Amino acid sequence: MIESTIPIPANCFNPNGYVKSHPASGLLSTRYGDRLISVPEVLLRSIPKTLRAEAGEASYLALYTFGENWGKTFCDRVLQDMVKYYRQPIADMIATEFFVNVQEAWAVHGLGRPSIDFSFAKRGLLVVTISNSGIGGNPTIEANSTYRSFTLEAGFLAGWFSTLTGENLRACACDWSEAPTSMQFLIGNIAQIDSIERSHLQQGMLTLDSLESI
Repeated sequence: MIESTIPIPANCFNPNGYVKSHPASGLLSTRYGDRLISVPEVLLRSIPKTLRAEAGEASYLALYTFGENWGKTFCDRVLQDMVKYYRQPIADMIATEFFVNVQEAWAVHGLGRPSIDFSFAKRGLLVVTISNSGIGGNPTIEANSTYRSFTLEAGFLAGWFSTLTGENLRACACDWSEAPTSMQFLIGNIAQIDSIERSHLQQGMLTLDSLESI
């Protein structure tokens, strides 16, 4: 009897198949024809600096809001690409496979690699660590800043997880040191994150150990 084989598709966001280049035009696109652009790091660093100079502390809230909208749009696009590629609803995907795809999607778009700690999920919190982030290189935030934890990447994560869960979530950075190799963020409902920022982040950066006392 001849054994039949079922082809298993590669990761949806494997760069060898996901990114298409067009040498004649110099443009990049996804396998579905969506345009891709490359944003220089100097531009990402210049935007926060310019906003800070023009708007003061309000610049942090502006960056957060921009990141939130960006995260929502990016999540929608990633989910649509996965549904097209695997030909099944996201709800039917194996959780492990889904998160592997998410990591690859972030990596191929230059956003770093996210990892999620569910240790505090029963308390309504997720701890997300981004390594080698492509958007986390914000300038140093002053120690007395009201919006120390408001960053572009925190907004991006809030938008991403809000779209993914269908809930209105908030994110805050636990570490706002300059250009770290990885950054940690807390994600939860708005009231809970606001409370954590007021009662804990005013005292300094949060760690996983200090989260136990929240």
